[in-house]
Amino acid sequence: MSSSLYTGGQALFICLAFIGLDLLVNVFGLAWNGKYFTFDNIAHWFDLANYSFLKNPVDFLAVALIRDSILLGGAVSAWASPSGFSQVAENVKNVVFAMMLLIVAFAPSKLLAFYEDDNIRLAVGDWILMIWCIFASLLLQGIWTSVLAHVTEVAAGTGDSLLFGDAEHEERLRQEEAEKAAEQRETFQLLFRLLGYMGRQWKYYGMAFFFLFCYSLSRVFIPYYTGEVVTAVFGDKASYEKLHKTVFIMGMLSLASTVFGGLRGGSFTYAHATIDRQIRNDLFRSVVKQEIGFFDMNKTGEICSRLSADCQTMSNTLSLYMNVLTRNLTMLFGSLIFMFTLSWKLSMITLINIPIIFLVNKIFGVWYDMLSEETQNSVAKANDVAEEVLSSIRTVKSFACENYESSRFMTFLNVTLKIATRKVFVVIGLIWSNELLQMGILTIVLWYGGHLVIENKVESGLLVSFLLYQFQLGENLRELGEVWNGLMQAVGASRKVFEFIDRPPRVENTGTYAPDGMTGKIEFRHVAFSYPIRPDLPIMEDLTFTVEPGEVVALVGPSGGGKSSCIAMLEHFYEPTSGEVLIDGVPVREYDHKFLHTKVALVGQEPVLYARSVTENIGYGLDKYDDDMVQNSAKLANAHTFIMNDTTDGYNTNVGEKGSQMSGVYSNSLKFKL
Repeated sequence: MSSSLYTGGQALFICLAFIGLDLLVNVFGLAWNGKYFTFDNIAHWFDLANYSFLKNPVDFLAVALIRDSILLGGAVSAWASPSGFSQVAENVKNVVFAMMLLIVAFAPSKLLAFYEDDNIRLAVGDWILMIWCIFASLLLQGIWTSVLAHVTEVAAGTGDSLLFGDAEHEERLRQEEAEKAAEQRETFQLLFRLLGYMGRQWKYYGMAFFFLFCYSLSRVFIPYYTGEVVTAVFGDKASYEKLHKTVFIMGMLSLASTVFGGLRGGSFTYAHATIDRQIRNDLFRSVVKQEIGFFDMNKTGEICSRLSADCQTMSNTLSLYMNVLTRNLTMLFGSLIFMFTLSWKLSMITLINIPIIFLVNKIFGVWYDMLSEETQNSVAKANDVAEEVLSSIRTVKSFACENYESSRFMTFLNVTLKIATRKVFVVIGLIWSNELLQMGILTIVLWYGGHLVIENKVESGLLVSFLLYQFQLGENLRELGEVWNGLMQAVGASRKVFEFIDRPPRVENTGTYAPDGMTGKIEFRHVAFSYPIRPDLPIMEDLTFTVEPGEVVALVGPSGGGKSSCIAMLEHFYEPTSGEVLIDGVPVREYDHKFLHTKVALVGQEPVLYARSVTENIGYGLDKYDDDMVQNSAKLANAHTFIMNDTTDGYNTNVGEKGSQMSGVYSNSLKFKL
């Protein structure tokens, strides 16, 4: 359902429509006994004097009345108090959800009770009642969270005045809803974009998913044949022939799962590497095309962190959890198919307990989230104290307050520790509850399965197979529960990465002008400029000057006066706020990027050496060059003798990053000579 806002009347209408549909479907299920549709069947089921839990489906109608009463109470409250009920509905939605889960657990319990009698024939109405009971309970929860928790006094866009409540509150509520909807859309857009990278490598991922499917399929059959081994050893049908045959099949399945598992792992590893390469390449290509102002606003360490940590998180997490998702979904559906094939009655026992397990985890999860939020707030307060003290450490020391501030910081840490202590009890309670529920399910399945074996309704080997499938199902559900959080990690890491990839450069190098020759006349016409990170601080205003070809000009002025800024604009690193910078009467932005920088050279205060050979450093920026060209350039710079005599390997010497592989004297000498 959407997260739109509803008036109290709209919410009441939606709830009444659901209640009517709910009662109608339940009456339909009671009236249809599988062969005839008649209201006499309903009258028969309302003979409460002869009521039997094992035979009478009227309980479904009673449960529906309970369900509808909850919804009707909420709908009437929303209609009567539209401005205040939405918050109430939000606060009690987990209580409503708990009640709905209990009703969901009731449905298969009731159906299982029906079929305790072997003589009962299939009644289509019973299945309709059970399926609708589950669906209607989940639908009611959706109505509660999406409609009743989003009730406002006036519908959006009506222009009506409020009878009750606060207009600012109503507007704030609408704004919050719009922000939540936008955030959800962005999350799914980022997720689909991440999956798009997998689509680009569809060949490798197609092969990986094929091997994964084969691996999962072979693993799904192993519990079944384990039960067949038990049947081949115990009971009337025990024989060496059946034992050998079953063990051989299990061996072949194990071999197949081993082979396909290895191929799956290798395929996913290679596919992951291709995605990692593609994401890093897209990010790096976008970053190097950005204008210099981008690097003024973003620290080099932050950009490198996006290239390393975030890209790795995106590719690793995406590949890992798509692997986990596909594998566990395949095995989960395979396990369910085998479980229902072996014994649908035992399968119902498992389905009854799934909502209860989910309910327990939901209760403890809400409690844990509340404590986690308290922990974050407490840590934030402690960090505020630390930041305040460290930023004014001179003042702290001048008043000799080191011990006082340490004690104050410890006070905040003690608050965090108290919250952590409460979280310990939540974790203990969650673990105890899950362990007890798992053992309870196992005990119930063993008891009920043993009952079916004694009654000769299932074979002992099938019971063993079913137990193994149940363990496998629990493991699949546990791993699937981690998939969404894992994918959200990838989405979180991708936000800044995609922001950088999608960012268009503020200074476009799209010029195409490349004349055969240049005279070198430089003009600044009424140029005004301020740096992008400080747009309110002008560096220059209405600057006009001309440099004729052959002139030697020195720009002299105080620090921050705009000397370097003039050179940066001449190289088209920045665009002037107003005015124009021209070379030979042509604005620098109209020149071809590569051509411009072969004609305009800059020797900085700190020349840069890259972690490459001397030859590669000299030829940097040229598409083609040979050793003779490099050596001629070095001779013109009076560096040839130095390179040949004072470096370890001549022109092949790797100078290291910024010349770090050379001594300080040699490094500086090489920088200035180059």
